[in-house]
Amino acid sequence: MAWPIAGDIRKSVTELFPVRRDRMVVLGLVALAAIVSTTELVATQLFSVIILPKTDRNTGVTALLVVLFLVFFGGLRVINFFREKYRINVFERALVDSGVSKVSDSWRWAMAMEVTQILSTVSRITVVVAATIVLAPLFGAAVVVAVAAVGFSLSFLYRRQLSTQREFRAAQLAYRSVDNATKVRTRVIAGETGALFGYAGVVVLIGVLLWMILGGVVEPGTGFVLFIALRMLGQTLTEVAKGLMRYVRARAFSEVPNRDDDEDDV
Repeated sequence: MAWPIAGDIRKSVTELFPVRRDRMVVLGLVALAAIVSTTELVATQLFSVIILPKTDRNTGVTALLVVLFLVFFGGLRVINFFREKYRINVFERALVDSGVSKVSDSWRWAMAMEVTQILSTVSRITVVVAATIVLAPLFGAAVVVAVAAVGFSLSFLYRRQLSTQREFRAAQLAYRSVDNATKVRTRVIAGETGALFGYAGVVVLIGVLLWMILGGVVEPGTGFVLFIALRMLGQTLTEVAKGLMRYVRARAFSEVPNRDDDEDDV
């Protein structure tokens, strides 16, 4: 993640969770997201072993591998469910009685949701990048370059969108109305543009992966796992791009003092 974004995210975490215990819990939830992503890749590798065996194996071994795969795959959903449930409990403890208005409190909740989601998604991206480096170092280097390029693109969109959202907030405080269509369109297009940058990078990486598989540089089984990893990467980059734009809105509207007659914005 580009440094300007990282600095703002770190500042938001400190502001939203001033108690060290709450910050540690949030970081624990982020680490759990990374563990879940690692398990997803392990399950993918296991699926590859099941459908693309390198040697003959008996029915009992195959059945055991299938059971392990289903346990891995099903367990991930259960872990995610309890993780999200506990995350809300942490927010409720950290953000209750914050001493701000109802509107400001709603923006703080929105910012907390986006901050933790962005951190969790970035941890998943880190796991995917690390996995590609381990499975195919040369291809992993290409993934690092692509992710860095997307990160710089998102940094540019982030700074521009933060400035725009602050202008919207200033206009609201000055009783100069900005129509909802403009506010929503600006945020959505910025998020979709970032997602487009992310998927463009993934498409290039898929092309590189196919070239390496056909050239014998990467084995088909490993290539299958890497392809699934790239799909995960595309999804997570999209989540980060859209989440950043939602975070920018919540940040801009929570950092400026509220009017007495303030209302929730779009």
